[in-house]
Amino acid sequence: MADLLEIDTLSLYFGEPYQVTDTIAVLQPTIGQIIHYGEKEYFSMVHTITAIPSDMKSQLWDMGLDWMQVSDFELFMMLSQTLPMDKTEIVLGDIDLSALRPYQHPQNPDMIILADIERGVVIDEFVYLRIVNYLRKLHNITPKIEHAKNEFTKNFLIEEDRQRLAANATKPYESFLAPLISSVKVRQGYSLDYIKNEYLYEFFDDINRLQIIHNADALLQGCYSGNIDMSKINKKELDWMRPVSSDSTKPQITL
Repeated sequence: MADLLEIDTLSLYFGEPYQVTDTIAVLQPTIGQIIHYGEKEYFSMVHTITAIPSDMKSQLWDMGLDWMQVSDFELFMMLSQTLPMDKTEIVLGDIDLSALRPYQHPQNPDMIILADIERGVVIDEFVYLRIVNYLRKLHNITPKIEHAKNEFTKNFLIEEDRQRLAANATKPYESFLAPLISSVKVRQGYSLDYIKNEYLYEFFDDINRLQIIHNADALLQGCYSGNIDMSKINKKELDWMRPVSSDSTKPQITL
């Protein structure tokens, strides 16, 4: 199963569609496509697809559900009904999640699947995992699973979630991409048209690579000037061609 969840980083870099099943492929948008779609709406849609119950404690509680008793796939089945094709087309093409309906698995009655019988689209729990695993890797989203050990902690986490939602509802949106675009444009001299045609993963890689190169250059200059004891630094930090995935500077997307 782990092998089937692995993602080819080179294909990701070049923006190749991620083929999940014969009928489902996840697409990677360019910066220009995200701008045309609407940045806030785009990241909100991605976070909805990849959400886990811990992200929606108070909403689930108000529906009479304990988030700790709801599986990730069960939440996806609920949220899929709010995601028509015009919202998800940028990443899922002609798949209409809102048209999917729950059915018993034909080989395992204890399992539930989502399906659009007319179009032959089927999403079981494993297909769901492949979709969200790709989107999380592309957008650097790390699920934060939270469990409460007692009623006091549970109520505290629910109230904390309510306060977060209320604060976000009145907070003006600040662009996540604008400062990154400005930084790479000024530093590298890229034109806006060049940036608009970059795939999202390639663009993030540019940002991360610039930070790695800058840090490596600063360390080298410090070593040559005698201000840094070379014996006390991690030699890997001088390798500006190291895999970006090994670095901890990836930008975190927040809403």
